[in-house]
Amino acid sequence: MKRSWFSVSRILFLALVVLPVTVIALYEYLLATNRYESKAALYITEESAQSSPLDLSLLGITNPGSSRDILVLKAFIESQSMLGKFDKNLGLREHFSNPSIDFWSRLASDASREEYHEYYLDRVLAEFDDEAQLLTFSIQTFDAEYSRKILSFILKESQVFIDKLNENISRSQLKFFDNEVKKSEITLTRARKDLRDFQKKNNFLSTEVATTAIVGTISALEQQMAQKKSELNSRFGLLGTNSPTLRRLRAEIKAIHEQIQRENNRLASSKEGNLSDLDSKFRELTLLVEFQALRYKANLDALEKAKTEAARRLRFLTIVSEPTLADESLYPDRPYIIITSLIVALMVYFICSITMATIREHA
Repeated sequence: MKRSWFSVSRILFLALVVLPVTVIALYEYLLATNRYESKAALYITEESAQSSPLDLSLLGITNPGSSRDILVLKAFIESQSMLGKFDKNLGLREHFSNPSIDFWSRLASDASREEYHEYYLDRVLAEFDDEAQLLTFSIQTFDAEYSRKILSFILKESQVFIDKLNENISRSQLKFFDNEVKKSEITLTRARKDLRDFQKKNNFLSTEVATTAIVGTISALEQQMAQKKSELNSRFGLLGTNSPTLRRLRAEIKAIHEQIQRENNRLASSKEGNLSDLDSKFRELTLLVEFQALRYKANLDALEKAKTEAARRLRFLTIVSEPTLADESLYPDRPYIIITSLIVALMVYFICSITMATIREHA
């Protein structure tokens, strides 16, 4: 009975430990294709962080904007859109499904896009160190130079991604202020045109100049009328009432008086189109031009401040470690895989042995 149990135990050991571990070891050392890893590291900084007078990192407070950007970049590196760029420029899918790679390691030639993406995520590793704000990533392929080429391409696309991010930030921040400047510029141009058209239509530069000219004209006419009246009075006793000279003087005085009345009506009368109305309209247009000019200047100042703020918030991609070129294959880690499989096999063997022994004792 003991001899029979020993034989069963030996067969169980061979079946659960020796045979599986031997198969795994043979596969790993004879069939498994070597994988070569390339590593790189980068971080993202902001211009505003460089100009900050207080270094909050000494207090353990990091820049949340940079952390968010790095996490977004990490998601971009791991996305399916990145796979499309790899296939278009470097033929990554063809590399992973190369027939020279062993069956268990290579990507199936008819794999779906989701399976291909899952396979890619098994080969790329991106880790974010929140304390150091550092993104370290690596990729494993079946050729050392190809791994470095893939990683260099990732760095290149990461720079393009950051540039687009900067462009989007600048566009979103400046679009509103730029539109406001354009609107105020159009409004100012229209107000100035209205003022020029008003001046041309009424044939004067400003109502102040026109008023000064009219007042001067009235003053000159009043002096001229006073002279004519004095001459009329001086000749009234010498000449007859109906003498041609007196009639001429009376006619001239009347004409001058009517001219003075017309000039006074231009200054202030109830008739439409007089100088008072023109002055009111002129001042209204002038104030509108001044207001639009101030508004245009304020929008320009706001635009310049927005440009400065956008420049301070620009992201900069800094490469800490360039993609490495592997001297030897580190994957698959054959000793680790074999030892791990041996431990698992022994655990299964002991569990099975204990279970069988318990059943035998209670049989």
